[in-house]
Amino acid sequence: MGQQTAMNAHDFERHVLKRLAAVRPGWRIRKGPEPFQLTIQRTHDTDLRFNLDSFYQEYREQPDALDRLFAGRIRRLDQECAAEAPFGAPLIMPVLKPASFLESAGGPIVYRRTIADLVVTFAADYPQGMRYLLPQDLAAWGVGRDHIEMVALSNLALMFRSGMKFTGLETEHTAQPRMLMLSYVDPRPYGASLLMLPEVWAWLEEMLDDTPVLGVPERGSLIATGEGAHLISRARREVDETFRQSAYPVSANLFCVVDGRIRTYSG
Repeated sequence: MGQQTAMNAHDFERHVLKRLAAVRPGWRIRKGPEPFQLTIQRTHDTDLRFNLDSFYQEYREQPDALDRLFAGRIRRLDQECAAEAPFGAPLIMPVLKPASFLESAGGPIVYRRTIADLVVTFAADYPQGMRYLLPQDLAAWGVGRDHIEMVALSNLALMFRSGMKFTGLETEHTAQPRMLMLSYVDPRPYGASLLMLPEVWAWLEEMLDDTPVLGVPERGSLIATGEGAHLISRARREVDETFRQSAYPVSANLFCVVDGRIRTYSG
C-alpha cells in the first residue's frame, strides 16, 4: 500500500476537534481564539490552548502515523490538565473484572456484562489514581453507557497502538515463540482488558501464526498461545497458577473468538 494522503489543514482541524470530543467527553472544546487553535475549557482552572501548527506538521510528514501521533498529544494534554480538580477531564479506561466484584464495589458503578464470569467496568484515570465511574457521572456528562464504552475502548486501542510494553515467555526448543505471557508494564489495571480489542486478537494471530487462545488470570496480564501449538495444557496451568496467586484475579478460563464473538474456550 502507498502512503496515505494527508488531510488539508481545515479537515485536520475538524478531525482533531471531533476526535477529542469523542475520547474526552468531560472536556468542553471549541475553536480559537487564534487561527488553527483549539481551546479546552476547564472548570477549576484557566482555559488550555492547543495550537495545531506543530501537530499538523508532524502529521503531514507521517500521515500513516496519525493514531500514534494523536495518542502522544492526548498524553501531553492529560498531563497539562492533571491539576484540574476532581472530575474535569479524566482518561476513561475499561477495567475487566470478575462479576463478583459488583458485590464488593461499595455501591452502583457503571459496568457491562461481557462473557462467562466477567464484566467490564469503567474508570476515570488520573496521575493520582483512578476511580470507577458512577451512574451520576454519566448523567452529569449527558452520555450513555454505550458512548462511555466506545470512548474507553478507543483509549485502550490508542495505548496499544502507541506501544504498550509487554514481556514475553517463549517455549523451549523452538525458533518461533508459540506461547506468550503478555504483561502490561504499567501498574494500572488495563492488561486484561486487551482481551476485548479485535486488533489485539489479530496481532496475536499474526505473531503466533496460529489461531490464538487467551487467558486473563489477573488484571494486569494476558496469556496467549496458538490453538494448534500443543501448549493449551501449559497455558491452562499458567492461567490457573496466576489466577490463584494474584491479589487482583480476573478469570481462570481460556477464551477464543468464534464467528467474531469472544467465547469460553473448551478445547
